[in-house]
Amino acid sequence: MPTPGAESRVLIASDDLALNAALADLLRQYRPALNAEGFDTVPADVARRERLRLLIIGEVASDRAALDLLQSVKNLHPDLPVLIVSAHPTVEHATESIRRGAEDFVPVPYSEDVLMKEVARVLEAAELRDRIASLDRLVSVRFGFERIISRSARMQAVFDRATAGARSDVPVLIVGETGTGKELVARAIHGNSRRAKRPFMAVNCAALPRDLVESELFGHRRGAFSGAVTDHVGLFAAAHGGSLFLDEVGELPLDVQAKLLRVLQDGDVRPVGALEGRRVDTRIIAATNRTLAEMRDEHMRQDLFFRLSVLVIDLPPLRDRREDLPLLVSHFLAAIRERHGRQVDAVDPQAFDLLAEYPFPGNIRELENMLEGIAIALPAEQRTIREDDIRAWLRRRGAVVDGPRPAAPALPLKLQELERWAIREALQQAHGNKSQAAQLLGISRDTLYRKLHDLGILIEVSDSLT
Repeated sequence: MPTPGAESRVLIASDDLALNAALADLLRQYRPALNAEGFDTVPADVARRERLRLLIIGEVASDRAALDLLQSVKNLHPDLPVLIVSAHPTVEHATESIRRGAEDFVPVPYSEDVLMKEVARVLEAAELRDRIASLDRLVSVRFGFERIISRSARMQAVFDRATAGARSDVPVLIVGETGTGKELVARAIHGNSRRAKRPFMAVNCAALPRDLVESELFGHRRGAFSGAVTDHVGLFAAAHGGSLFLDEVGELPLDVQAKLLRVLQDGDVRPVGALEGRRVDTRIIAATNRTLAEMRDEHMRQDLFFRLSVLVIDLPPLRDRREDLPLLVSHFLAAIRERHGRQVDAVDPQAFDLLAEYPFPGNIRELENMLEGIAIALPAEQRTIREDDIRAWLRRRGAVVDGPRPAAPALPLKLQELERWAIREALQQAHGNKSQAAQLLGISRDTLYRKLHDLGILIEVSDSLT
């Protein structure tokens, strides 16, 4: 009897040595690459076969022994495909074999062509599962939290809340300015959740045509409206078992928001033109570049807002996490080298100082586009981005980077005093309008309220500037 080899992919288990040898010869004849080996078989031997793709149980003496072996193997390796080659081809035996998890039941005498087609089908399915598993691992890395580059304390809170979101199925609302990486966080939540192997569908609600919003989200039936020549499944049903990312969710029309609320409450989607709905298991991750106050008061039904904001993740703008600039610049330059073959290795200190001063209204996306645009336009021999390169890029986009700076007023030096001065100055300029003051400061209104509270100036400001 041959010794088990580490590369064996097919195991033949039979109490008949002649059948055992015949099956092994047949496998080698049809698939020379297979390393098919025969054994008297014990389930423990099977359990040690890490590369095993198929078990063939060929029995002559007892169909009960074959069923017991099948059950033992399935208890150890529920995903291992098993074929039964039986000299006792009764309906009851075949039915019981399939019920216990056998892929198929082949009677003896068997057709060699039929048997080998079945073997080929099982092996191809196993190889496909391996490729899908490899792809899942790749996607998990590609869209995991490790792709979110940061050493900022502000971002640690984001990671903590996103990790909590990945552990549950509750709706998540990601709040952040344009370009802060909201979809990246959404993909990381999905990729680290129990739904990671199911679809992740993303849609920008602001880009959906007004008359097609319902059809895109919930689907439609053929003939439901002019141009509906076929059924359309819709994004909710397409993401069944997985996650649907609704970017700029506050831009949905109010009537569509009502239907979205019904789906969230009941898990029932009714396509346009359909009389009945269908059940879906789709996790919602939504995002907006508006503040929570704006979403609650101006852009969303309150009942939908409360339903979507079970877990809120507030993404800070780049200007509030400037300690991440060196990491982000290094990452984007490496990506540019790989993508375009441009050997741009560094940003000189003066250029980096200019980057640190720039407010980046487009946040991380603007930084990436800036570096890519500059790197591509550099002379072939230049490998460092200089201050003049940054200035030229900013000037072309209308940013004021030249000329004398206005004289700065005397400023307090302590950080808390500086923050307090800046907030009071912004409120004075905005005549007490806190939304305008937050815009002047480059922070969200919620952040402004938090700072007013933390700095102990809420009562002071409300008394004098309301």
